[in-house]
Order: sequence, then C-alpha cells, then structure tokens
Amino acid sequence: MLPFVGPSYTLEVGKASQARSVNMHLVAMETPAKAQYIMRKVPGLEACAGSIDSPARGCYATHDRAFVVGGTKLYEFTSGGTVLERGALASSTGNVSMASGHTQLVIVDGPRGYVLTLATNAFVQITDPDWPGADQVEFLDGFFIFTRESSEEVYVSAIDDATSIDALDFASAESYADPVMAVAVRSREVILLGSGSTERFFNSGGADYPFSRDNAALAEVGILAPWSVGRLDNSLMWVGRDRNGDGMVLRDVDRSPRRISTSAVEEALRDSSDLAEAVAYTYQVGAQAFYCINAPGLEATWCYEVSTGAWFEACDLDGLGQFEPLRLTHAMYAFGESWGFDAMGNCYRITRDTYTFAGDVIKCSRISPNDVTPLRDEQFYAEFVLDCTTGESAQGADPVVELSWSNNGGRTFGNKLARSYGPVGEFHPRLIWRRLGQARDRVWRVDFAGDAPFAIVHAAVA
Repeated sequence: MLPFVGPSYTLEVGKASQARSVNMHLVAMETPAKAQYIMRKVPGLEACAGSIDSPARGCYATHDRAFVVGGTKLYEFTSGGTVLERGALASSTGNVSMASGHTQLVIVDGPRGYVLTLATNAFVQITDPDWPGADQVEFLDGFFIFTRESSEEVYVSAIDDATSIDALDFASAESYADPVMAVAVRSREVILLGSGSTERFFNSGGADYPFSRDNAALAEVGILAPWSVGRLDNSLMWVGRDRNGDGMVLRDVDRSPRRISTSAVEEALRDSSDLAEAVAYTYQVGAQAFYCINAPGLEATWCYEVSTGAWFEACDLDGLGQFEPLRLTHAMYAFGESWGFDAMGNCYRITRDTYTFAGDVIKCSRISPNDVTPLRDEQFYAEFVLDCTTGESAQGADPVVELSWSNNGGRTFGNKLARSYGPVGEFHPRLIWRRLGQARDRVWRVDFAGDAPFAIVHAAVA
C-alpha cells in the first residue's frame, strides 16, 4: 500500500521529499479500523453578523464573556456573533495582550495599559505614576503580572487592582543575561521566556515580592517570536531559539521545552522575511486541537495537530487560485465554540458544519511522498485506487476529485484527471484511475475543492 496519508514534509532537497498536506490534517484511529490514520478536511469558517475595526489585535474570553480589540476599540463579542463597543485605546496597530482577574480585564499595548471593570463595564487607562509600560500581561493569585519586551524586569500590580502599581514590586530574570520577551502562566507557575532562556517563578508568599524563582527548572532555550506563544492541551508552544540557532517550534513538556517541529517545518519557517514577527493562535474543534503559525513572507499557515503530533498547511486561495496563508490572525474559545478574526476585522465561527471559508473554496490537496524505484526499471502503473469520502455533497451538486502526478520527483505535475465525488447518497466505496503510465520517481497528487466533507482513508497503486 502506498504511504499516501501523512503530514506536510517538503524539503529543500526535492528528491528526498515533496509531501504536502494542504487544508487536510491527520486524525488518529483509536480503535482497530481500516487505517491507523486518516486525513480530514479542516473545519470551515462561517461569517459572523458583526465586524470590528481593522486590524484585529487580540482576543480573550473570561467569565462567560469574550472580548476582542480591533483598531483603536475594545469590543465585547456576543454568543450570536455581534459586537458591542466597550472602550477606546490610544493606539491603533500592533498586537495587544489581555488577562483577566476576578473583577477586571486588563489590556496592554506597550506604552499604555487599560482596565475594564467587569461588573460595570467602566473603562479607564492606567495612570498610576509608577506604571512602567507593558507588552504582555498575565494573572495569577490575585496579581496582574507585566513584562516589557527587551527588559529583564517583571512587575506586579496590587491585589486584584491593575490600576495600582508600586515601582518597588518587581523582580528580574537574572539567571541568564537575556531580556524577557514573553510571559505565560501555566499550572500556577509564571514562565518567563527570554531571548535565550526560560525561567519559572512560583508564589512563595514573600512580603516584598510574592514570586520566587525555581532554580531547579531553568532551561537554556528561549523564544524568538514573542507573539508565537500558544496555550493548548495543558501546555505552551512557541517559536524558539537557543545559543545554536533559532526557528524551531518548542512545546513545554514536564516543565522542559522540547522540539516539536520537523526539519521540513523549520526549513519553511526560515523562508519568513521576519520570523521574529510570527504570530500564533490556537483553536479546538471536536477532538482535534490546533496550534497555527503565521509569519511574514510565508506561503502558508503552518499548523500542528496536537493528538497526532503532525503538521499541515492551512491556506486560502489568492486571486490567481494559488495558495496563500489562511486569513485568520487570532482565535479564541467562547460560548462552547471556537471563533476567529482576520486582519480586515471580520469575525468567523470555526466549525465542521460548513465546508467553505465563509463562502470561499477550501482547496484540499495531498501530495504523496516520492514513490521511488531507483535500483529497478521504471514501474508501470495500471491503476490508482483512492478510498475517500464520497456522495455527501449537497443535493444537486456533483464535485470532483482530481488526480495528477509528477515523474520528476514533484517538481512539475501533469494534467488533472477527474472522478466524480458522487451525488448525494451515492457512496462509492472507492475512486479508481487506470492506465497511468510508467516512472521511476513518481509523486501523486489528489485535489478536492467541493463544498462537501472530504476525508482520505488510504490509497493504493498497482
């Protein structure tokens, strides 16, 4: 059987691997089935009734409420997909960080901080004379925790009051001589991600400063892109670096950062024009949870599916029908569903109930690993058999599944041959293409662009 189902794994050495999975992710079969893994079409996007000023700068859900910053405005996002203005910021671009305590939502944009009182919706700017400015904010045990990019200092607020700052309530990440680039809270630890190290603090109840460093949990791995931190599956993920290099994706496992990116993913990320500006978001639909990275200059959004540990590419189509990064820039979970926002201020529900990106085609593409016979004569291909979803399109629709192939290791592909997906209710067990020529280094490609569910179980050639 051809090893057709798999992750994206395209290398600069093209003869080694040209495998791609675009808008299709792996799903593990947790009981005996036809295959250990199948490939499934990504969730679709359903446009919401409301929109926000552009660009979307950050979103946050707390206390059964949800908030998003667009342009200069803070909005409350409702379960029906509409928005209500809750405040105005002095800045209009750049990512913002948000955190909530028991009574307050705090937003920081670098030089300024803002507080929304949750009970009254009163919105004010932090004007305490000791306010140091902050790029990111977190909350733990009653304290709002502020960090400034390229500074080693970490500040805390008064208990449950971000408007009150004491200039003496700070600590420094001093184990390594690198600035703090990002902060995150997980499992009641404050995790400081520096440019070349990771330090952890816990609430020791100190009279002068409440948090103390855990000297047994230092790591000589840091973060490259401060806005690439994602929280998913009770762990953190980020685009990192160490003293030997950068551009790897790390996951915090058992209080230790571990590499989860593949060589192929790292080669792709290195094509970014400024990887330090990468922004990540996370979302979950059903049993599948995703960590997604957008970085300047890339041709795709790179996504990691947690349960399988497999990477794939998420893409929209540009005006010429070519792949480009997926439109989403931020996402959150609220009201029992996942929601996404794009740079233009549009809001979306992320769902399996729709099979388009807000009416735009989702083009699914799977390019196989190289089917190579280097020590033998060219192989003759009598047929290609695809076991995939069929017959689940809308009434009256008849989309097609297209097969094409390359005989030069995936550099160029020939004309596409179409087979009917089948009208609704015609559940063909398989699609077959015959008389497919001969090759020594063949790569197969299957494309599907229908407004319908799509999954690939396996493929075989004979």
